[in-house]
Amino acid sequence: MARKMLIDGELGQTATDEKQYDFDLFVIGAGSGGVRASRTSAAFGAKVAICELPFHPVSSEVIGGVGGTCVIRGCVPKKILVYAAQFRGEFE
Repeated sequence: MARKMLIDGELGQTATDEKQYDFDLFVIGAGSGGVRASRTSAAFGAKVAICELPFHPVSSEVIGGVGGTCVIRGCVPKKILVYAAQFRGEFE
């Protein structure tokens, strides 16, 4: 799996090195649901961590980014285009 061999650039360690962490909540994916769960939990005092793929505007199995498909290239951009289309007469 490609993600297993990613290198942590800050520490220079591979993902297989043993580390110990203490979190109340570990969120996989910083899409709209993951960010919401993290913020809500942190507001109630939970120690939260989020795991996300390295950022890239075109997501795949090894690259992606905070926001997830909906925010980066799905629902949100589509809604903006639909909303903007209502003003097409203003630009003609």
